[in-house]
Amino acid sequence: MMAAIVGGRSVGPREAACASAVSWLLASCCASAQTPSVDSLPPVTVAVDRYDARRDDTATKIIVTRDELVRFGDTTLAESIKRLPGVTVSSNGAITLRGLGNGYTQILLNGERPPAGFTLESLDPGSIERIEILRSATADLSTEAIAGTINIILRAATKTDAQQVTVGLATSRGKLTPTLGWRISDQGATHSYGLSVAASHRNFLVNEQAIEIGTDAAGQQNSLRTSSLQANGQQDQLSLTPSAKLKLAGNDTLSFQGFALAMRSRKYGDLRSQTLQGEPEQYARRDQRTDTSSTLLRGDVNWVHELEAGRRLDVKAGVNLAARNVEFGEQGFSTDGSITLDDVTRSHVRERGLSTAGKYSTPFMGDHTLALGWDWGISRRREDRVQYQRDLPGAVAVNSDQNFDAQVDRLAVYAQDEWAVTPHWSMYLGLRWEQISLRSQGNEFAAVRSIERLLSPLAQTVWKLPGTDNGQLRLGVSRTFRAPPIQALIPRPYTSTNNTPLNPDTQGNPALKPERAVGVDLSYERFAKSGAMFSVGGYARQIDGIIRTEVTQVGDRWVSSPLNGGPAHVWGIEMDTRFDVSKLADGAPPLEMRFNLTSGWSRVDAVPGPDNRVDKQVRLSSTLAADYRVNSQLKVGSSFTFKQVGRVRTSLREANYTGPRREIDVYGLLTASRWVSLRLSLSNLLRQDEVTGSRYVDEEGSLSAYSRRVSPMTVRAALEVRY
Repeated sequence: MMAAIVGGRSVGPREAACASAVSWLLASCCASAQTPSVDSLPPVTVAVDRYDARRDDTATKIIVTRDELVRFGDTTLAESIKRLPGVTVSSNGAITLRGLGNGYTQILLNGERPPAGFTLESLDPGSIERIEILRSATADLSTEAIAGTINIILRAATKTDAQQVTVGLATSRGKLTPTLGWRISDQGATHSYGLSVAASHRNFLVNEQAIEIGTDAAGQQNSLRTSSLQANGQQDQLSLTPSAKLKLAGNDTLSFQGFALAMRSRKYGDLRSQTLQGEPEQYARRDQRTDTSSTLLRGDVNWVHELEAGRRLDVKAGVNLAARNVEFGEQGFSTDGSITLDDVTRSHVRERGLSTAGKYSTPFMGDHTLALGWDWGISRRREDRVQYQRDLPGAVAVNSDQNFDAQVDRLAVYAQDEWAVTPHWSMYLGLRWEQISLRSQGNEFAAVRSIERLLSPLAQTVWKLPGTDNGQLRLGVSRTFRAPPIQALIPRPYTSTNNTPLNPDTQGNPALKPERAVGVDLSYERFAKSGAMFSVGGYARQIDGIIRTEVTQVGDRWVSSPLNGGPAHVWGIEMDTRFDVSKLADGAPPLEMRFNLTSGWSRVDAVPGPDNRVDKQVRLSSTLAADYRVNSQLKVGSSFTFKQVGRVRTSLREANYTGPRREIDVYGLLTASRWVSLRLSLSNLLRQDEVTGSRYVDEEGSLSAYSRRVSPMTVRAALEVRY
């Protein structure tokens, strides 16, 4: 090796070669006797093919940015996520992929399982950096994702110095919901930080009408009852999302991501029933009061160590604390107005958890990227529940003092390899071993212990079709599972007030086993240079040991308990597209279009047909949305979402019904300057009532109930100021 002298210092041969090339280029330019003018130079166009995870990653992944989430001015993430491809939201706020409810969709927060009590209602869309939708499992995340995974990534420290304030006001049925958001971020030479704060005060009003009809063994009507519910209340919420990032020596980074939530709600309910035929209910009127307070804290520290030759070590550690206090009071009255029930139930839940995860990745054999990792977590939960009933004439007081402790340990190790087989063909191979251990004991049930293990081989591949413009085929094969929740395993009964087959007590089953599934995903995707995208595909799942519930009569009480009910088969089709009309033809309007559709079917072998589908499965969901730029300052848009569940037979004797749901939302965004913008939106313009039903049939007859809940329109306005 020989050194050279450049600029008065000794350099290596590589630097010397670079210096010589630069010197030659400068000399050539200066030596030109006739230098052309700038105007005579031919134009140069540089085309940069922007990275798109959905198009370029071997493992299928749909990325949804914050701009898409806040577009319609929704105040909670649960409201804005309903428009995403394959995502549906039930009336109780449950989020599902591909219409598969009942816990088949894995919800993660920054790649980790969120603490108890976490709901998407508690997240402000402005505090989200992006959402990752994974339809097929990968080894670096838990494979407890039969339908798929929704990974919510919170806003982290940014590279810009900025502050932003958002003030909003929404109204629905005359009830106001003011909101306030604040975001600050800063960056230095070796550090950056950010903080998002969101506060809201929500007032709500709920009205529901129901009818219940009973028949005898001969099919003759023998009971008829109507009922009404009116509930109102308030909910106050404050959340903080702090983040920080520190640059260390050798391109290493140390980052922190936190999330804190405090919530308090008060709800008052008035339930009245009128018996027109048959025996009246035990309580013709019930006044209910629910006071709930909860807090949630989570913090994650992430260290990324850059090694030589593209190798990398990524280690994360996290801690979470959660607390929830609920006081439920209920008074029941007979038909003559006398009080026959005075009940107060107080429950206290405490949960704390630790977790750590790590991944070592390295290039391997030129075309491979190999990763090895681990995932460990422990969660401890304590619940105390005290029920007190006042002694009243003609009633037997039921008092209880229950408590239980539960500990869930999770351990996983995995390996994965991304292999660029050819420039047009890449593969992803993964293997994940996962173990879940549960220990629980209480003062009114025997100790519960279970250990479940699962080995999940995973494979995905992408083949870019020859002779086509950005067309490609995707194929994924996976083995996934669904573990029963803690409440489903603990044999502690929760009693209902007016006990019927349609309103039974609930009790867990410690003998429950996880559901295990083998799945395949196939899709065709096409990406145009204009930014347009089209995707169509299908999926199938074979589920063994499906968990379903059945109602039985125990003594004089009706009780619902879960059980493993044999195999089930799930399949469906899905498609989505987006395009800008102005880029398809000259003179076309500046209109951006988005459309998605998912249709699914299923069959549960242990339940006789017809309609023996997976409980709560959405048969069809679709969204059509458009955004139109009126001018440089004004943008308007609208979306139409449709969801149909229909009738589902869940057991030999039980069936549920959910009516179709249609929603139209519109918005307008006025950008007065680069610092100030105003957003107006209208949600649920159709105001279609929510209709549900349930039915129980046995040898003695049947009992059917149908309810209709008012679904109001919501008007929102939000002013956003950046400074």
